[in-house]
Amino acid sequence: MRDRIILLSKDVLRADYLPVYGNPYWNTPNINELASKGTVLRKHYAAAPSTGMGFTCMFSGLNAYELERKSYKVVDRFEQTPTLFDILQEQGYCCHVIWNSNFWDKIGYPYSKCYGDNTIFHNLTIGQLVGPHKIDAAILPEEQGQKTIKTITDEIDKIKGDKIFLWIHAPHVFFGRSSYGSDIDLFDSLVGEIRRRFGDECVYITADHGHMNCEKGVPVYGFHVYEGAIRIPLITPRIKDMPEVTYPTSNIQLKDIILTNTIAKPEYVISDTQYYAQPKRKVAIIKDNYKYIYNKRGRTEELYDCLWDEKENINLLRDRWYDSDRHRWYFTEEISFYPFYEKAREYYRLLKAKKDEIWREGGFVEEWLYLINDKYKGIKARLRNIGKGRYSKRFGSA
Repeated sequence: MRDRIILLSKDVLRADYLPVYGNPYWNTPNINELASKGTVLRKHYAAAPSTGMGFTCMFSGLNAYELERKSYKVVDRFEQTPTLFDILQEQGYCCHVIWNSNFWDKIGYPYSKCYGDNTIFHNLTIGQLVGPHKIDAAILPEEQGQKTIKTITDEIDKIKGDKIFLWIHAPHVFFGRSSYGSDIDLFDSLVGEIRRRFGDECVYITADHGHMNCEKGVPVYGFHVYEGAIRIPLITPRIKDMPEVTYPTSNIQLKDIILTNTIAKPEYVISDTQYYAQPKRKVAIIKDNYKYIYNKRGRTEELYDCLWDEKENINLLRDRWYDSDRHRWYFTEEISFYPFYEKAREYYRLLKAKKDEIWREGGFVEEWLYLINDKYKGIKARLRNIGKGRYSKRFGSA
């Protein structure tokens, strides 16, 4: 195994933000070159669409339903299985983490604690707070973006040692930009700086999760397992003779990829929004092109062919649609051509059976308490937001 292992992840990085995965806007020469020399996993999924759960799954190699946790809360040190950090430290690596200080204090560490005993944390103020994490942060000038990259590289240059595992977790948005997906050029600049320092044979690029980007009317992330929220990039040094992997893979496989430079096709890929006792849990079971979603609240089911319908517009289990303009109902098979219903039914049986196999729920009292707490937090949030609406009139008056 290499003496230098550099894992570079970025928060809320959807796969389709990168030209390697089809984005037509950004120019990312460093990421493109790494991809051309390495292996690109085309259908790579986060095991959870939120940071704390995502980190725990990624570094432990376990799906969320396999973790000995029933709800999302501050946890003790992870000891269920050796994590990537535990294994590398045992092999003599000095482990370092560079990330945004907000994640160390609030999200990354308290809700996961899967980073070994001797890891050195470098907590930098490098992120622009946006979306659900915004705290009235001012928009910074454009030149701040390059200063942010320099802050990170200056910290990298302080790290010394013969055997190093360095995980750099870039923030939702680098200082100097204002929205998710607006800083991909800065991310590529950081990749370039890492390449100059360490070369190309030890660098891995990925994300903890994506976000919905207003698809299906959902602004951000954490509560859904649609493609935008859980399909993330993974670019690795070349795995055997494979320039790309086209079957579905999970970020729980990252540990083995780094340790053994191999990858196996999983029978199923699973993504969970919450732990088993929480009320808003949604689970996705993925096999080949098909994704089955089970919603705990309402006990509803969805099935998508993500090759035929990559935006997940047509739930193949929904038999009727209402047209509010014509005030009438239509059968799905009348209005949407899909030639593989028999195949879809077979996948539905397989995926639902897998869901039934892994599904469990909390006790009546604890589930009831979670529901009450959830309603309380909703009321509290609405009261907090009264009078705080900020609506941009970017295109003039409505």
